[in-house]
Amino acid sequence: MRIKLLFICLLFILLKCTCYSQETAPAYTLLKPENWHTETFALPPQFAATLPVKGTEDIRFSPDWAKKRSEGYWTYAFLWIINPKAVFTKTQLEKYMCDYYTGLIKANLKGAKIDTAIAAPVKVKLQNTQAAERDIQTFEGKAEMTDYMTQDPLILNFRIHVKKAKSGSNVTAVYFEASPQPYDHKVWVQLDELDKSL
Repeated sequence: MRIKLLFICLLFILLKCTCYSQETAPAYTLLKPENWHTETFALPPQFAATLPVKGTEDIRFSPDWAKKRSEGYWTYAFLWIINPKAVFTKTQLEKYMCDYYTGLIKANLKGAKIDTAIAAPVKVKLQNTQAAERDIQTFEGKAEMTDYMTQDPLILNFRIHVKKAKSGSNVTAVYFEASPQPYDHKVWVQLDELDKSL
């Protein structure tokens, strides 16, 4: 009788452990194109701790992201997974991006032992565009800033996709595409392909 009871207890413990160890697949997964570099960190990031969002940021850097004068220079995408669900206005996103890039530039200049006073104030201007198929909202716009790698002025063009919530998901996904290249350049095809994967 004791052996039978012990067996039942062990079986119960194993079943319980199995159930708790199963991880649910993330609601949104950003693909990694070949040769693109990745980085993931918690939101808000240390360099922009005042951002009022909590979650994760998943980044995809073009292979030429840091190669000056290349077509892929400063071309990258990042996905915010925010928990719980959130809603954004154009004005809020402009402020969040301004704070984000101000902190990013200062942190990198400090890391390179360059005076942060050389950085021009970041200016972000967005506009609503027709929402893409899987978006609640879609924005286009630009950010004017100082390139911390060259210390030259830089204008980044953006597309921002606030994604429709997936069934059973309690998060908001915001996908950012960024490049100095104009929207008709081929780098945007790759950035858009990442969006289609979400």
